[in-house]
Amino acid sequence: MNWTLVVGAAPVPGCEAFYTSLLAEAATVVAADAAGEWCAGLGRVPDVVVGDFDSATAGAAQRLAALGARVETHAREKDETDLELAIDAARANGDAPIVVTCAFSARLDHTLAAFGALTRAGAGARAVEPGWRAWTCAAGAPLDIESPAGATLSVLAVGDACGVRVTGTEWILEDASLQALSGWGVSNRALGGPVSVSCRAGTLVVLLLEDMDAGLY
Repeated sequence: MNWTLVVGAAPVPGCEAFYTSLLAEAATVVAADAAGEWCAGLGRVPDVVVGDFDSATAGAAQRLAALGARVETHAREKDETDLELAIDAARANGDAPIVVTCAFSARLDHTLAAFGALTRAGAGARAVEPGWRAWTCAAGAPLDIESPAGATLSVLAVGDACGVRVTGTEWILEDASLQALSGWGVSNRALGGPVSVSCRAGTLVVLLLEDMDAGLY
């Protein structure tokens, strides 16, 4: 399946091989701000680069345009983050599922906003980082994922959610009601094989912690 990779400007240090592989597999790459030249340095010129370029080196927009990227420049004073603008550009580029990476860091406010952006990124959206993956699950759109046995799996509600069902894990949820960011769904364990998550109302974020060398995107 074709998918669009949206790249933020917060890669995990020392994981260049992981990101190089991810960039090579993506059908389309949309980079946010300083991520544009970072992607190019790993061998993949982004198809689109979006942002105010306040965190990029001087002249980055011009250099990326010369390499063939489509550059969308925004004012520094704006209501959206560069990542949100990049996701908007990815959605405008087609209906391929969106994969977000390099968007989660020690800046807690940025990381929380990045998860919020992920929940609005459309059907099939997910995040991929060394050691973990995340998906969103909305009402009426069940999520089925493959997970290695023993992997830690957490289900968090974004806003209150009801009718939550989780199977394929050591602790099963049936018709549960989760308050926003409740710890009830945290630190479950996958049995190996398919894990199914659904809810009757609300939105969930499902996080799977795993070996970063497993190669599971």
